[in-house]
Amino acid sequence: MRKAFTFGALVTLLFLLCTTSAYAETQIGVKAGDWIRCDYASGGNPPGDAPQWVKVECMSVTGTTATLRIITHHVNGTEQNEIMTWNVASGTGNLTFQAIIQANANAEDTVQIAGYGGLKLAGEKTGTYAGASRTVVYASLSQGEMQFNYCWDKQTGALLEVTLSQGSESFTYKATSTNIWQSSSILPNLPTLNMSIEMLSIVISVAVATAILTTAVIYTKHKRT
Repeated sequence: MRKAFTFGALVTLLFLLCTTSAYAETQIGVKAGDWIRCDYASGGNPPGDAPQWVKVECMSVTGTTATLRIITHHVNGTEQNEIMTWNVASGTGNLTFQAIIQANANAEDTVQIAGYGGLKLAGEKTGTYAGASRTVVYASLSQGEMQFNYCWDKQTGALLEVTLSQGSESFTYKATSTNIWQSSSILPNLPTLNMSIEMLSIVISVAVATAILTTAVIYTKHKRT
């Protein structure tokens, strides 16, 4: 009886450890207040009811479930404001497009896709999104005649790029702004100076000589007074 109890307790403990480990590996990388906006980037001329941009804002996170506010601005000027939920571990919720997956997913990991089920990530790469270089994981899937190519931010799991293709037409949306990270471009765009090294040296020398002459004149006037 004692051995049976010990074996049963051991099985229960191992089950709990496995469950805890699986939960720890599946986490949400965004927090309440985080937002990201994807704009139409390239492709043909989208119809009037197609999105021009989509903004996804995280309202709250509970365990592996995120509650998201999704604002869709259409080409014809109309907007939709919807509240959706998604559990990145179980793939449950009313999300209509894959705005988020689990954080820190790796190539060959399986992510849950709304209306599709489990999908294995194809790889990892880097790209520039919302003004910064980001590591992304990507995957492709087909639903009917539509082909989807997704890129998600590896660190947060947020959608950064999606291309929708059907026949000869394709439309790409990319992340253009966010408050999750800062743009690496902190300086304004400056005009490019097409100047040779010799000319640049002359300009610098003249500037330095002018500064020295100005200082000497000021010093002389000050000494005389």
